[in-house]
Amino acid sequence: MRTSKQNRRYRLHQKLAKAGVRYNPNVKTIYVPWDFVTGNKDLKELQKDFNYQIQLEI
Repeated sequence: MRTSKQNRRYRLHQKLAKAGVRYNPNVKTIYVPWDFVTGNKDLKELQKDFNYQIQLEI
């Protein structure tokens, strides 16, 4: 059974996928296009609360 924190992380993954952002949960990396707004609140929450890294793509 998943915890509420795991459910939240899953939901944030869904939101980012809908926004067109790639991510790799095994490596905890989010790949964003270079022109994507990195001030996205969902992106920041994954970075702050779940220790994800942001990688810009050209």
